[in-house]
Amino acid sequence: MRFNDAIIGLVLIVFALVAGYATRDFPQIPGQSYGAALFPRLLCVGFAVCGLLLIASGMRQRATAGAWLDLDDWARSFSGPLTLAITIGGMVFYILVSESLGFIPTAFLMTASLLLRLRGRWISSLAIAAMVTMVIHQIFYKLLLVPLPWGVLEPLVF
Repeated sequence: MRFNDAIIGLVLIVFALVAGYATRDFPQIPGQSYGAALFPRLLCVGFAVCGLLLIASGMRQRATAGAWLDLDDWARSFSGPLTLAITIGGMVFYILVSESLGFIPTAFLMTASLLLRLRGRWISSLAIAAMVTMVIHQIFYKLLLVPLPWGVLEPLVF
């Protein structure tokens, strides 16, 4: 899938405007003629300039019969959007149920559903999902000390 440069440039300019607007409340540094907003605003100007250059490039490209959006074969089939929907649905599922269900069961269900969709093999997909879930849990919970929710597993752990 390929977007015309003008579309990407427009998105970049909108991002620059929103980010620049967000810097309006950044504090001033006492005794300085610039504040905490200087560097983010300079980045926003850079993003906006790049966006304008991309729009100019996209308009030249469009003048030579270029399309606004060029879809690859995977995007035209039912398979690609279904996999994307499962991925986004898994993230929404995690946000909604991870506190009550817990990280381990939620992450396992998310990973298993995506692996089953991509691989199609039940036993290996479930085994990989279990291993990946436990490795991620160990990295975040033990190594990085992120307090992951236990949910339904809390009585078993504590």
